[in-house]
Amino acid sequence: MGRLFDVAISFAMENQEVADTVYHYLRAEGLSVFYAPAPECQSILSGENQREIFYRVFGLESQYVLLLVSRFYVIKQVPMEEARIAFSKHGSDSSVIPVYLDGTGLPAELLDIKKQNYFSSDNAAEIAAHVALKISKTKRKKEKKTANGVGGIMKNEKNKADTQIFIQNYNGE
Repeated sequence: MGRLFDVAISFAMENQEVADTVYHYLRAEGLSVFYAPAPECQSILSGENQREIFYRVFGLESQYVLLLVSRFYVIKQVPMEEARIAFSKHGSDSSVIPVYLDGTGLPAELLDIKKQNYFSSDNAAEIAAHVALKISKTKRKKEKKTANGVGGIMKNEKNKADTQIFIQNYNGE
Protein backbone atom coordinates (compact mmCIF):
# COMPACT_ATOMS: atom_id res chain seq x y z
CA MET A 1 0.00 0.00 0.00
CA GLY A 2 1.38 3.40 -0.94
CA ARG A 3 1.52 6.36 1.33
CA LEU A 4 -1.41 8.74 0.97
CA PHE A 5 0.07 11.45 3.16
CA ASP A 6 3.53 12.90 3.55
CA VAL A 7 2.72 13.64 7.18
CA ALA A 8 -0.11 13.12 9.67
CA ILE A 9 -0.54 15.56 12.55
CA SER A 10 -1.44 14.25 16.01
CA PHE A 11 -2.43 16.84 18.61
CA ALA A 12 -4.64 17.58 21.61
CA MET A 13 -7.62 19.83 20.91
CA GLU A 14 -6.20 22.42 23.33
CA ASN A 15 -3.32 22.84 20.85
CA GLN A 16 -5.51 23.05 17.74
CA GLU A 17 -4.45 26.62 16.96
CA VAL A 18 -0.80 25.58 16.63
CA ALA A 19 -1.77 22.41 14.74
CA ASP A 20 -3.94 24.40 12.34
CA THR A 21 -1.16 26.86 11.56
CA VAL A 22 1.38 24.04 11.08
CA TYR A 23 -1.10 22.32 8.74
CA HIS A 24 -1.43 25.45 6.59
CA TYR A 25 2.34 25.98 6.41
CA LEU A 26 2.92 22.34 5.40
CA ARG A 27 0.20 22.52 2.74
CA ALA A 28 1.84 25.71 1.41
CA GLU A 29 5.04 23.66 1.05
CA GLY A 30 3.12 21.32 -1.24
CA LEU A 31 2.95 18.43 1.22
CA SER A 32 -0.03 16.11 1.58
CA VAL A 33 -1.12 16.36 5.20
CA PHE A 34 -3.60 14.42 7.31
CA TYR A 35 -5.09 16.92 9.75
CA ALA A 36 -8.38 15.63 11.15
CA PRO A 37 -10.25 19.00 11.21
CA ALA A 38 -9.44 19.73 7.55
CA PRO A 39 -12.43 19.33 5.22
CA GLU A 40 -10.65 16.78 3.00
CA CYS A 41 -9.83 14.69 6.08
CA GLN A 42 -13.33 14.99 7.51
CA SER A 43 -14.58 13.16 4.43
CA ILE A 44 -12.14 10.32 5.23
CA LEU A 45 -13.38 10.16 8.83
CA SER A 46 -17.09 10.57 8.13
CA GLY A 47 -19.13 7.48 8.91
CA GLU A 48 -16.06 5.34 9.60
CA ASN A 49 -14.71 3.65 12.71
CA GLN A 50 -12.36 6.31 14.05
CA ARG A 51 -10.01 3.79 15.65
CA GLU A 52 -9.55 1.86 12.39
CA ILE A 53 -9.06 5.05 10.37
CA PHE A 54 -6.45 6.39 12.79
CA TYR A 55 -4.66 3.03 12.77
CA ARG A 56 -4.46 3.22 8.97
CA VAL A 57 -3.53 6.91 8.80
CA PHE A 58 -0.99 7.06 11.63
CA GLY A 59 0.37 3.57 11.09
CA LEU A 60 0.25 2.80 7.39
CA GLU A 61 -0.77 5.68 5.14
CA SER A 62 1.57 8.45 6.31
CA GLN A 63 5.28 8.64 5.64
CA TYR A 64 5.80 10.75 8.78
CA VAL A 65 3.77 11.37 11.91
CA LEU A 66 4.10 14.72 13.69
CA LEU A 67 3.23 14.56 17.38
CA LEU A 68 2.49 17.97 18.92
CA VAL A 69 3.16 16.95 22.50
CA SER A 70 1.95 19.07 25.42
CA ARG A 71 0.65 18.63 28.95
CA PHE A 72 -2.80 18.18 27.38
CA TYR A 73 -1.56 15.64 24.82
CA VAL A 74 -0.14 13.17 27.36
CA ILE A 75 -3.36 12.99 29.39
CA LYS A 76 -5.73 12.46 26.44
CA GLN A 77 -6.64 8.99 25.25
CA VAL A 78 -6.93 9.65 21.50
CA PRO A 79 -3.62 11.52 20.98
CA MET A 80 -1.74 8.98 23.07
CA GLU A 81 -3.29 6.16 21.04
CA GLU A 82 -2.18 7.92 17.86
CA ALA A 83 1.34 8.19 19.30
CA ARG A 84 1.39 4.49 20.20
CA ILE A 85 0.23 3.55 16.70
CA ALA A 86 2.87 5.81 15.15
CA PHE A 87 5.70 4.43 17.27
CA SER A 88 4.60 0.83 16.75
CA LYS A 89 4.69 1.25 12.96
CA HIS A 90 7.34 3.95 12.45
CA GLY A 91 9.42 4.03 15.63
CA SER A 92 12.39 2.16 14.24
CA ASP A 93 12.69 4.22 11.04
CA SER A 94 12.79 7.76 12.50
CA SER A 95 9.49 8.70 10.88
CA VAL A 96 7.84 9.86 14.11
CA ILE A 97 8.59 13.53 14.78
CA PRO A 98 7.74 14.46 18.36
CA VAL A 99 7.64 18.20 19.00
CA TYR A 100 7.42 19.31 22.60
CA LEU A 101 5.25 22.43 22.71
CA ASP A 102 5.52 23.22 26.41
CA GLY A 103 8.36 21.03 27.68
CA THR A 104 6.09 18.12 28.57
CA GLY A 105 7.66 14.91 27.30
CA LEU A 106 6.23 11.64 26.12
CA PRO A 107 6.28 8.68 28.48
CA ALA A 108 9.64 6.87 28.43
CA GLU A 109 8.06 3.69 27.01
CA LEU A 110 7.31 5.64 23.83
CA LEU A 111 10.27 7.97 23.53
CA ASP A 112 13.55 7.62 25.36
CA ILE A 113 15.16 11.04 24.91
CA LYS A 114 18.58 9.51 25.61
CA LYS A 115 18.22 7.35 22.49
CA GLN A 116 15.94 9.32 20.17
CA ASN A 117 15.81 12.91 19.02
CA TYR A 118 12.92 15.26 19.50
CA PHE A 119 12.29 18.91 18.71
CA SER A 120 11.11 21.56 21.16
CA SER A 121 9.18 24.63 19.97
CA ASP A 122 5.78 26.24 20.21
CA ASN A 123 6.28 28.32 17.06
CA ALA A 124 4.15 26.90 14.23
CA ALA A 125 6.35 28.31 11.44
CA GLU A 126 9.46 26.83 13.04
CA ILE A 127 7.76 23.45 13.51
CA ALA A 128 6.53 23.37 9.91
CA ALA A 129 9.96 24.37 8.58
CA HIS A 130 11.57 21.57 10.64
CA VAL A 131 9.11 18.96 9.34
CA ALA A 132 9.27 20.16 5.72
CA LEU A 133 13.08 20.09 5.80
CA LYS A 134 13.12 16.55 7.19
CA ILE A 135 10.70 15.36 4.50
CA SER A 136 12.57 17.11 1.68
CA LYS A 137 15.89 15.58 2.82
CA THR A 138 14.30 12.13 2.77
CA LYS A 139 12.85 12.73 -0.70
CA ARG A 140 16.24 13.90 -2.00
CA LYS A 141 17.93 10.79 -0.60
CA LYS A 142 15.37 8.56 -2.31
CA GLU A 143 15.71 10.45 -5.59
CA LYS A 144 19.49 10.19 -5.40
CA LYS A 145 19.32 6.45 -4.78
CA THR A 146 16.97 6.01 -7.73
CA ALA A 147 19.16 8.17 -9.98
CA ASN A 148 22.19 6.08 -9.00
CA GLY A 149 20.41 2.88 -9.94
CA VAL A 150 19.73 1.68 -6.43
CA GLY A 151 16.00 2.32 -6.58
CA GLY A 152 15.09 0.56 -9.79
CA ILE A 153 16.51 -1.70 -12.45
CA MET A 154 15.56 0.61 -15.34
CA LYS A 155 17.57 3.50 -13.85
CA ASN A 156 20.74 1.42 -13.53
CA GLU A 157 23.48 2.66 -15.90
CA LYS A 158 24.97 -0.84 -16.00
CA ASN A 159 21.68 -2.27 -17.25
CA LYS A 160 22.43 -2.33 -20.98
CA ALA A 161 20.42 -4.29 -23.53
CA ASP A 162 23.40 -6.56 -24.22
CA THR A 163 23.71 -7.55 -20.55
CA GLN A 164 20.06 -8.14 -19.73
CA ILE A 165 19.02 -11.65 -18.89
CA PHE A 166 15.50 -12.60 -19.81
CA ILE A 167 13.69 -15.35 -17.99
CA GLN A 168 12.18 -18.01 -20.19
CA ASN A 169 8.45 -18.50 -20.34
CA TYR A 170 7.03 -21.07 -17.93
CA ASN A 171 6.44 -23.56 -20.73
CA GLY A 172 10.18 -23.63 -21.46
CA GLU A 173 10.21 -21.45 -24.57
